[in-house]
Amino acid sequence: MEEEEVIKAPEGRANKAGNYAKWSFVIVIALAAGIIGFFTIFRTHAAQATVERAFDMVEKGDIDGLMDCIDPLGELGKLWTENTGGMRDTVTSLLEEYRLDFSSLKFAARAEGDAAEVELKGGRVTVYDQGEEGPPAATLDLAGSNLVFYVERREGLWLIEGVNYDLAEMLSGDQDLLPF
Repeated sequence: MEEEEVIKAPEGRANKAGNYAKWSFVIVIALAAGIIGFFTIFRTHAAQATVERAFDMVEKGDIDGLMDCIDPLGELGKLWTENTGGMRDTVTSLLEEYRLDFSSLKFAARAEGDAAEVELKGGRVTVYDQGEEGPPAATLDLAGSNLVFYVERREGLWLIEGVNYDLAEMLSGDQDLLPF
């Protein structure tokens, strides 16, 4: 009987070690699948990241940082360089007069090759008078704005080429950019 117990003891330890290895393997595979799935589902496309960075630069009032997100050879870059319709002057004075705070921005990106469209699906912008404390001058809901950014990859960088609005016409018109 003692010999039978001696044989079962190593066999039991081997089974426990085997079970431990199996469960460890299963846990590692499940974690890897979860991480891969998370990044596949929630990964932000690089074109969308460029548009988000542009909004961040506007929020900071950093015009040079904003222009780093714009393709100088694209529609927006040309409008800026040529100051068409006073675009550069208008944007500069807007950021000098107001502080914009974007929140809950939602985007949808569609990309094919080196071109992408990034649509603003929702969010809010709260507008404050620059340098003044107190309540906001306005809060605007961005849902339904139908704003689409055309983004292209040039030399490995995603840059905003244009938008689906005629900015030159908007800027040259009698309408104000902000509704207040």
